[in-house]
Amino acid sequence: MDRRVAAFGILVLLAAVTGCAHHRHVVGVAAYDDAVPMPSSASAGRGATLFAQQCAACHGARGSGGPVGPSLAGERTRKDLAAVTAIIKNPYPPMPKLFPGQLSAQDVSDIAAYVEEL
Repeated sequence: MDRRVAAFGILVLLAAVTGCAHHRHVVGVAAYDDAVPMPSSASAGRGATLFAQQCAACHGARGSGGPVGPSLAGERTRKDLAAVTAIIKNPYPPMPKLFPGQLSAQDVSDIAAYVEEL
């Protein structure tokens, strides 16, 4: 019986240290995002153009919400730049995965910078 209690304790400790499986997705993306250049203030302007082309159909013209996508207004209060970048690169369905492919790493940085300004 003591072995089972000890084994259970170890499993609980490992779960606490490593976190839940549904949170690993974002953690796994963070290392990949290190290769994305940090956007400059000028990149948010380019990001606005890209957002209009690639994102506005779902999220609304100014990110205020659309037919499919939620409002992104005030997103900076919920997510930092790295988290926004990670979601653009590896979105949750039904958001389409446009990186890599339609969007370059710089495009992702620019759109993320724009979203942070909404």
